[in-house]
Amino acid sequence: MVVWKKIRSDFPVLNRVYFGGKHIIYFDSACMALKPKPVIEAINYYYNFLGSCGGGGRSGHFLGSETTDLCEEARETMQHFINASHTNEIIWTKNTTESINTVVGALKFAPEDNIITTNLEHHSGSLPLYEKAKLDGAECRVVEVDQNGQLTLEAFEEAIDDKTKLISLVHSSNVTGTTAPIKEITKVAHDHGAKVLVDAAQSVPHMPVDVQDLNADFIVFSVHKMVGPTGMGVLYGKQEELEKLVPTSVGGETIIDVKYRDKQFFPQYLSAPERFEAGLQNYAGIIGAGAAAKYLTNIGMANIHNREKMLVKRLYNKMSQIEGIKIIGPQNSKDRSGLVTFHVPDISPKDISMYLADNVDHFTVMIRAGAHCTNPYHYSIGLNPGIGEGTARASLYFYNVPEEIDIFVDSLTEFLKIVKG
Repeated sequence: MVVWKKIRSDFPVLNRVYFGGKHIIYFDSACMALKPKPVIEAINYYYNFLGSCGGGGRSGHFLGSETTDLCEEARETMQHFINASHTNEIIWTKNTTESINTVVGALKFAPEDNIITTNLEHHSGSLPLYEKAKLDGAECRVVEVDQNGQLTLEAFEEAIDDKTKLISLVHSSNVTGTTAPIKEITKVAHDHGAKVLVDAAQSVPHMPVDVQDLNADFIVFSVHKMVGPTGMGVLYGKQEELEKLVPTSVGGETIIDVKYRDKQFFPQYLSAPERFEAGLQNYAGIIGAGAAAKYLTNIGMANIHNREKMLVKRLYNKMSQIEGIKIIGPQNSKDRSGLVTFHVPDISPKDISMYLADNVDHFTVMIRAGAHCTNPYHYSIGLNPGIGEGTARASLYFYNVPEEIDIFVDSLTEFLKIVKG
């Protein structure tokens, strides 16, 4: 049985007393998850006791060998975490954005082709496709969400045809909290010969994700959202699909040999994953990524998912009773992951976040305010990020407790009473 309040002791930030003797209530995990001691210790181990290059025996000394072994152990841990078929299907990147650009940049499209994205995407998901379509002269189609902020299978069935080559879509939204039917969409895409790229930055940290079951060709996510270090991401790709990609970032550590004759270079590149991991790697980050996956595995992703469903139900039910706020996305808790995004007409979301951070007795409540890198979706719901309009977002993780939700809702209600007189 998981003792959730005991788990909180793993997170030093939650146990720190800040200015004015305040404790934090951290409701910004959709942006960045807090870090537990085992992850911090794993990173520190590298810097304290190794500090060496890794890389397949190129450093013949034992510091290099241990670094290489720990990095490969981390890759294997991540493979099992998402149930990939092989460790070769796990590529280290610096974040979800780089993972998406690695795939999209390596593909080529013809003018008669179309590629599909959605109006719910993080800018990291939509802009690479838009720019690639413009560069190659292909058509970029946009699937729009329904009135509940959900991506539906029916909308994709209408958009996909035999000229569709790639679909890039978000698994769980960082604004509406909705989760797309990836497995079903992927089947339709594959029936038409199209490939599927899934932005799983908001799903992998929060629910069990089995990449073989989803069957998408590429799935990407960021480690910093799953209690791991910053500057680390993962690109999962089916092995046969990775081998078709031409790397866009090449150099050291990516080659078998570079022959030279007649003033010409003739490189022979390694297979995945090495061919996509150019240059000296973030070894401490890789080791920390493995520690993060191990930490979450030990708790159990099903346990984490159930915990968050309980918390978000409490959060949504209490927020839905506050007069004057508009909750974005589905008007229930069962169709959303662990966040609630909201808008208060005529009140800046930044004013809300600043009040909660500075004016709550004994606590500083940390939420997010803005457009959350989803400007197109905000325009589609009648807000104008170009002039500073946006939404506020409270996002939860397994280390939160129900009492924090009560304090947040009471404080938000008090703020609205003050500003409305």
